[in-house]
Amino acid sequence: IEINELSRSRARHGIAKAQTVSYMYLLILLVLLRPRVKHGDKIAQFWQYVKHSNLTIIKTTNMKTTNILLTILLLLLSVTGCTSDEQGDDPVTNGKGEYAVNFSGNINLTQTKVSSSESVATGVKAKISTFVTDETSTPVVDAKGYTVATAGKFNGDDSFVMYLAKGSYDFYAVSANITTSANGIPVFSSGTSTTDLQNKVDYIYANSKNVAVPATGGGSDNNITLNFEHKAVRITIDVKSGTGLELTGWQDGDDHATITPPVITNCKMNLTDGVITPATSVNTIADNMETTAVATKASTASYTMLPLAASGGNAHQLTVTFKVKVQVGGRAEENRTYTATLTAPNTSDNGNTTAFQSGKNYTYTATLNPTAITFTGATVTDWTQVGTMEDLKPNEPDPVP
Repeated sequence: IEINELSRSRARHGIAKAQTVSYMYLLILLVLLRPRVKHGDKIAQFWQYVKHSNLTIIKTTNMKTTNILLTILLLLLSVTGCTSDEQGDDPVTNGKGEYAVNFSGNINLTQTKVSSSESVATGVKAKISTFVTDETSTPVVDAKGYTVATAGKFNGDDSFVMYLAKGSYDFYAVSANITTSANGIPVFSSGTSTTDLQNKVDYIYANSKNVAVPATGGGSDNNITLNFEHKAVRITIDVKSGTGLELTGWQDGDDHATITPPVITNCKMNLTDGVITPATSVNTIADNMETTAVATKASTASYTMLPLAASGGNAHQLTVTFKVKVQVGGRAEENRTYTATLTAPNTSDNGNTTAFQSGKNYTYTATLNPTAITFTGATVTDWTQVGTMEDLKPNEPDPVP
């Protein structure tokens, strides 16, 4: 009987030891899984498992050894759990071990002497290309379409998510700053746009270079901020009534405000910096400007064009024509056509050159008088500051029939 009781005691002791070892392995497994499970959750899961088991761990014969092992492992779990919390969640990966990359964008603004930025407008479309750092011939990811959702955050078109292997990358983004389609966005080959750029397109550009993937310092969000800049030229003309004349409206038709734009031949964009090769001549065929409805005897005409280089030190002239409805001296409303030429200012704000430069908004004021139109110098809207210009010498309006 004593032998049988001793055998049963040894058997129970052996089972207890075996189950204790099983628990040790379980706790070690939970430690190894620490990136996927929060610290508090692991401890709770472990003790819940122990609570519902049939093992009586705390035995006189093995209590000391068991408690020591449990104490060591729980301390290890505590330390590693804290480390995981400090570093944050792991980056999001796909089945290949590549990391998800997200984008958000701002447009840099310069008004007077205050620099600021705003989120790219909701719905604006862009294309983002990805290259290994300092490489622009063969992209890691071909240009992919993105659309701004909210607060400047870009979402991949057709639910596309960019995944990249660990490494250092350069990101390039180009947009026509419109929401209707991505058709106006240039296509690039070997770092240069494949076709000539167009007037009437507000090209915006951004890059982010030497970006580590995954993000340095850990965390689940590989978010790249793209700071966009305007690369085209903006012409804005504030049209107002002068003494003895009241502006009442624009004449019918789409050509009531026109401008002679730059010739686009060989105007291409460089992908690494967004620089547009400037035009060297002005077209003889006018293009329609955008206009606002006349209100309080005033209106605005605007046009977006490609940069225009100086001509051998001389200023290129852009011819502007306004077809308006006016009242002169209280007489009945009549149609009049005003024509003038615009030049870029040779000032320090414009780099002491007569070129129309990339990223600048040249804003003029046009005052309509009974016998002439007077243009005065530029102020600033959203784009880069440009200083005051000299008055322009306009042609007389068409004679009154």
